[in-house]
Amino acid sequence: MQGRSRLELLRFRNLSAFAELVHGISDRSFGSVQRPDSPGRANLAAALGVPVQALVPTKQVHRAEVVLVPSAAYGRWEEGHGADALISCTPGVYLLGFFADCVPVLAYDPRQRAVGLAHAGWRGTLSGIARRLVEAMTAAFGTRPADLRVGLGPAIGPCCYEVGEVVLAALNGWEDAQGLLRPGRPGHAYLDLWEANCRVLLAAGVLREHVEVARLCTACHPDRFFSFRGEGRLNGLFGAAIGLARGG
Repeated sequence: MQGRSRLELLRFRNLSAFAELVHGISDRSFGSVQRPDSPGRANLAAALGVPVQALVPTKQVHRAEVVLVPSAAYGRWEEGHGADALISCTPGVYLLGFFADCVPVLAYDPRQRAVGLAHAGWRGTLSGIARRLVEAMTAAFGTRPADLRVGLGPAIGPCCYEVGEVVLAALNGWEDAQGLLRPGRPGHAYLDLWEANCRVLLAAGVLREHVEVARLCTACHPDRFFSFRGEGRLNGLFGAAIGLARGG
């Protein structure tokens, strides 16, 4: 990923190759972005170079639904629309997700000029939200999975993400769980959400060389990112955004 200084967005190299695409991930220095009127969201919009009302936020419910954002969403998309994943092909509309340990999934189809964003916690990951994002883009825009470029952003890493019986039981029904876990305390294990989402994407037809993983652990870097696990409580949310530039 690119970007290190204050109020400089983190960006994926594979997505930055496309001039028509606007994307970025804020860090803690921006402030929390969840509230529409927050300085953090205004800072994010300014760093992206877009109006704050052009940011179309998810309403995260920790499920795997994907919603197609209509072109009329500009400035009118704040309440309702419970979904952890959004897709769009409208220039000037920028999808926004909120994070404090879960995996940001940013996707771009340069052939059809369409974007997608997902919030992948353990429930979304194991429910295949990344696969559903790919399928929704295919159904809505004619996306070919092999054309997609995907970035998996900062999240709690396998170094820190210890899970218990509920998550381990859910993984028992997963076809491709080998290598995703390493031993933790009795009855616990450490889960690699990045690799799990990579496997979901590859199974959906995305090419491994088209997936970039940030590998920045939010719990290891609470000075840089909000982290529910790392801080023991929710002190804020950082943002990830993606969209097509107006006139791009």
